Amino acid sequence: MNRFSLNGFFTIYIAILGAIFLYRIPYGSNWFNQWIFDKFFVFQFMSVITVGLAILGSRFNNLTFIRMGSRRKILGRELLGYYIQGWIWVTITFLFIGFGALLLEEVHVTSDLANWYFRYLLGVILFINVMSCIKWSNLLIARKYAALIAFAWMALEMLAIGPYLDANLLFSWIFHRGAESYLWLSGFILITTLLNIKLGDKRDFM
Repeated sequence: MNRFSLNGFFTIYIAILGAIFLYRIPYGSNWFNQWIFDKFFVFQFMSVITVGLAILGSRFNNLTFIRMGSRRKILGRELLGYYIQGWIWVTITFLFIGFGALLLEEVHVTSDLANWYFRYLLGVILFINVMSCIKWSNLLIARKYAALIAFAWMALEMLAIGPYLDANLLFSWIFHRGAESYLWLSGFILITTLLNIKLGDKRDFM
């Protein structure tokens, strides 16, 4: 499946979610809050993105790597492709959120759109980096199920371990409302990028 088809399916999926959320409005639900909370992020947003990233990742295999040559060139192209696709999906989602807010005249939430847009975007980039670290390891089963392992890690942290420990670990910083969450997320992205480079330099493609 190519990127155009993936974007089309994702747009249709978000549109269906938007229609469902609009139907809930007469029953006292808030439009904006239905899109911005941890369970939506994990199960209705990142679950679909995880499948999309796994499909995109299938385009990169040993034959592709051999043609590219340099390990860092391979890593750079793969991460850039993931980042661009993640940015597209986040942007599509928030265009629907913003349009719905205007349609329902929830103008009071428009000031929060940029904040949550960047939080979701940083969360997706961090997820991509973690997934890539797993994928670039020399463990065959980890490489095969990298997207699923990263998703399970994120879900357990955000919905079970984090609340139980009452602490922010990695992905939990997405929903920490303090400004320092941007620093933590950016720091984790930098660390996982450097870790990707280190793992990539040692990757065995045989």
